[in-house]
Amino acid sequence: MPQMRPVPRETLPSFLSRLAASRGVDTPEFAHDLGGAFKRFLRGDPEVVNSLANWAGLRDRDVKEMLSWTGMPIGKVRLQFRGEPVGSRALLNPVVEGCPTCLREDAQGNLSEPLTRMALRGDWQMREVSVCRRHRKLLVPLWTETRPVQRFDAQGQLSRILDRIMAGDMDGDSVELSRFDDWLDDRLSSTTDPTWLAAQATAASASFCRLFGQGLLPHAGSDASIRHRHEAAAAGFSIVEHGPEAIVAHLVASSTGAATVSDPVRQAHGKLIFALESHLLDEPSFDVFRDILREAVLEIWPVAAGEKVLGAVLNGRRLHSVSSAAAEAGIDPVRLRPMLIEAGALTADDPRPDSRAVFDAKGYAQLLANIPSLVTTKAMCALLGTTRVELDALKKAGVLSPRTALAGARRKWLPDDGLSLLEELRKCAVDVSTPVDARDWIAIQSAQARSGVRVADIINGIRSGDIEVRHVQPSAGYHGYQVSAAAISSYGDRIQARESLSGELSLAEFGRSVGIREMERLMALIEAGEIPARHVIHPTTRRPQWRVTKSAVETFRRRFLTPSIVQNEFALSINAARAILRAGSIAPYEPKGRKLGDLYLRDDALPLISRASS
Repeated sequence: MPQMRPVPRETLPSFLSRLAASRGVDTPEFAHDLGGAFKRFLRGDPEVVNSLANWAGLRDRDVKEMLSWTGMPIGKVRLQFRGEPVGSRALLNPVVEGCPTCLREDAQGNLSEPLTRMALRGDWQMREVSVCRRHRKLLVPLWTETRPVQRFDAQGQLSRILDRIMAGDMDGDSVELSRFDDWLDDRLSSTTDPTWLAAQATAASASFCRLFGQGLLPHAGSDASIRHRHEAAAAGFSIVEHGPEAIVAHLVASSTGAATVSDPVRQAHGKLIFALESHLLDEPSFDVFRDILREAVLEIWPVAAGEKVLGAVLNGRRLHSVSSAAAEAGIDPVRLRPMLIEAGALTADDPRPDSRAVFDAKGYAQLLANIPSLVTTKAMCALLGTTRVELDALKKAGVLSPRTALAGARRKWLPDDGLSLLEELRKCAVDVSTPVDARDWIAIQSAQARSGVRVADIINGIRSGDIEVRHVQPSAGYHGYQVSAAAISSYGDRIQARESLSGELSLAEFGRSVGIREMERLMALIEAGEIPARHVIHPTTRRPQWRVTKSAVETFRRRFLTPSIVQNEFALSINAARAILRAGSIAPYEPKGRKLGDLYLRDDALPLISRASS
């Protein structure tokens, strides 16, 4: 008899079974004749493996190759398979699958003794290997056996189904090969992997593709057939091969826009998440996929700080849902949602229910913290010591602003805003013990009415020290502060002179015209060369200031968009404009890496605004 050699990818138990068949004895008996129980061969005991190699005249490289396709134990729950450690569950399955067409072709080499030629391939053991690439057919279940000694006795098991194999009764269905099939076969053959998965473990990568793909198919996970596994692995690989960003983007996109109460991601990929959190939790080869999925989950779910997500405890909350934020702020979700839309946290057309409509928790933390403290207009007037007219004047001037402009909101004002104004006036107030002409000193609102100088300009003059303020009635709050009517009249004249200066605007005026009020942001734009301002000495006040020409304003408007510019040009509310800009895929403009809030290049943002306003 010619010397028997392992066929490509053959496993050790299969080769041992074929040798036993060639000797006319059963496999366990033959194993015993070689010096050990069959179980020792299944464990890869070096002593009995060497005995087999010597008896069969195998070269060391033949033995090494055969063992690599078999999967040798390297611990209680680990096997070494194709040069990589894998969990034993990845290979050891009571259901033995294979390609009957391959087995039938094997048998053609010796039809009188077919069991001496029919070999089980090691790649068939992997759950993710569902097709025979050579014959383009699905694998099929050959037999099911829970006891290892009986399961791996290929001679004994094949003898029971030999007639069906030879008759073609068990052949798998023909199937189109997928990119996943080619990728996995190449990986098992040690061929170069061109995808980002090259750095990841083969078995873990293949398993993740299949589990991820189950959530992409209709009735995800309901069909455990080999065909379903084949389709799931192909579907999963079509996204996974493109890298972590593609995986996260798919999951985020599948969650956004769905109006159902149930979470689409949890519904579709719940089994994958459960697997990574449970029986795969201690498998280090899955850590990279756990990290990717965790990142996606934290961009989708309103996970609270301290909760565990895929094995890691979340240090701080990333997202709030309307429901979780309402509970934290102590407000009804029906009242909170319009406030979040107004602030730009959500869009008005977001179809998701309150439990799934999420937004940046950190970015809107102050909004939520302020809500329990909001008070009515009447309460704000009482706190400030103002009349309703005075509060309205401060609102119109932009000195104080309600925290919400929603028509149905009763509690709009934050007391701290009013208290800060009173504290600012207190620090600016001069000594009231000095004798003055009482007739010249009047309340701020009265000064505005008498001189026509805007309340905003009066407050700015007090802040800059150009206007003196006296606190003549400490118990009267804002109404107790007075300014000199003569000083206000003189200050108004200086304002007119300043505004007419060479047709230019002060930097603050320029900022107000484009919706940027923070001086720090304006100075950053000057430093970046985006605002061609000049530093001059004002001829009336003799104070240094930045001036901007009107042509520079137009140039700025042609280059940039802010929510205020969008409001003026497209007839959108400023909150709607802010929400549209923030919700888009474009990034804010950041000269030299400095964050400037809602400032966007017009060419980038215009298509988004045009679609929303059409």
